[in-house]
Amino acid sequence: MQLTREGAVATITLNRPEAGNALSHQMASELKQVAESLDQDTSIRAVVMTGAGKHFCFGGDLKEFVEFGPDPKEITKIADEFHAAQHTLLSLAKPLIVAVNGIAAGGGLSMALIGDIVLIDENAGFRVAYTAAGLSPDGGSTWLLPRVVGLRKAQDLIITNQDFSAAEAVAWGVGTRVVAAGTALAEAQALAARLADGPTMAYASSRKLLLATFTNDFIAQTDLETAEIAANMSGHDGQEGMDAFINKRKPVFTGTR
Repeated sequence: MQLTREGAVATITLNRPEAGNALSHQMASELKQVAESLDQDTSIRAVVMTGAGKHFCFGGDLKEFVEFGPDPKEITKIADEFHAAQHTLLSLAKPLIVAVNGIAAGGGLSMALIGDIVLIDENAGFRVAYTAAGLSPDGGSTWLLPRVVGLRKAQDLIITNQDFSAAEAVAWGVGTRVVAAGTALAEAQALAARLADGPTMAYASSRKLLLATFTNDFIAQTDLETAEIAANMSGHDGQEGMDAFINKRKPVFTGTR
């Protein structure tokens, strides 16, 4: 796993290109550590995730899994660390942009699904993949996928294990938009740089609200909206944003309340 930084933008790179960035125990552990460090670093105001080489991520490293044999102890450790990383990234108080290149399958698809914005190379492809290896889904995919494509489509994709294209991914809600071949990372980093100059805590509140919307009833959701808009309006960026809007000038956000 590689973590780089330019200004207030951090880029997570899945860095096993020779193995299609397949998720090994070491990678799951490193992803958890990287996610936790980004969660704690308030100087980082936007995050990009991508894969090194030709592909985003093939999913779990089945060659490593086979070495474990039938004892579930090791796969349980990997799944727990991967899920902890996914939860932290899903809950970051800053935007997460995923740049998908090549194949995103299994756990790779799960990682793509957690992005706020998912930019997909026009030549990229997707597959849920698990059942082809006699396994069931993980990485939060059974929680995430129905929320973005609907239950019926999620059932179809998981059970039939069909391949789908970049264009289909966007049409079904898996991705945000398709970009020209070879440009996904550059476009993601350019967007992240723009968002890093924005009202970070307002983005954080928006992420929090959207994450809660499928479990809250209307009253609980609007109570949360009230709390978040009050917190943002009383802070620096809320005051700055409103003043800039009224006075027709460009706001200078600090990423704080």
